[in-house]
Parts: sequence; structure tokens; C-alpha cells
Amino acid sequence: MEDIFRSYWWLLFPIGFFIFGAWDRWLAYQRSRDHLELLKSYAAQGKEPPPELVKTVRDDDPLDGDDGRYGYGYGMHPRYMRRMYRRAYRWSPYWQWRTTFITAAVAAGFWFASEYADFPGTEGPFRLVAIIMTFVAAGHLVAAIFSSMFRGR
Repeated sequence: MEDIFRSYWWLLFPIGFFIFGAWDRWLAYQRSRDHLELLKSYAAQGKEPPPELVKTVRDDDPLDGDDGRYGYGYGMHPRYMRRMYRRAYRWSPYWQWRTTFITAAVAAGFWFASEYADFPGTEGPFRLVAIIMTFVAAGHLVAAIFSSMFRGR
């Protein structure tokens, strides 16, 4: 049992991130529920809620921007802006071509290692990995060509 903790100590970090992320989501849920309960109590009394309360409820909504375009603008939650940025550029031709060149360079490195390796018995495994990486690079090349030709459709 002690050996498990020595070997897998690094698992504490992802587990900790998961626990803290779940705790953050729970607190956000509690906060939004409390805001809605407060708004319901104002509505039940027939009173107008204070503008500060309405503004905090509106600012907590990650999909509502300041300009009302739902999902665009600086009023978005930063996490959703990062996600939108990653999705917009991840599927662009730049990233497809970049992935093609990187996988082709790794494949070339394995071809070079399979030919000039000084360690006996490594030619076969290096050649197998080189063949697989060559096919992966060819697949990325096809994807890059298609993403450049049919961009934005």
C-alpha cells in the first residue's frame, strides 16, 4: 500500500484540481440560487429589485454579454471567451498545417533513428513507429488541405 502512494503521488494534483473545481461549481450554484431566491422574494412582495442586484445576476450569466449579443463581447465570462478562442483557432488551417509539419518532423526523426541508431535491436521498433507516424502525418496533410480548401463552410 505504501508503494502505491510512492509511485502515484502525482495523482494528488489532478484529484485536487477536480475537487476544487467541483467546489467552485457548487459555490457558483449556491450563489446563483440565492440570487434567484432574493429576486423571487422581491417579486412576491411586488417591489422593484435594486439595480445592483439585477446587475450582479446579469453579470453572473456567462452567456449574456453587455451588448446583449449572447456570447460575444467583453461581458462574457473569461472561461467562455477562452473556450471560444480555442475553438475558433483550433480548427483553422494554421493549426492543421502546424500539426502536419510537427508530425512529419517526428516521423522524419524516427526514420533517421531507425537508419542510424547505435543501439542494437532498435531498428525494428523505430521503423514501426516511423511508418505509423508517416501515415499520421499523411492524414494530417489531407486534413490541412481540406481545411484550407473548404474554410468557413
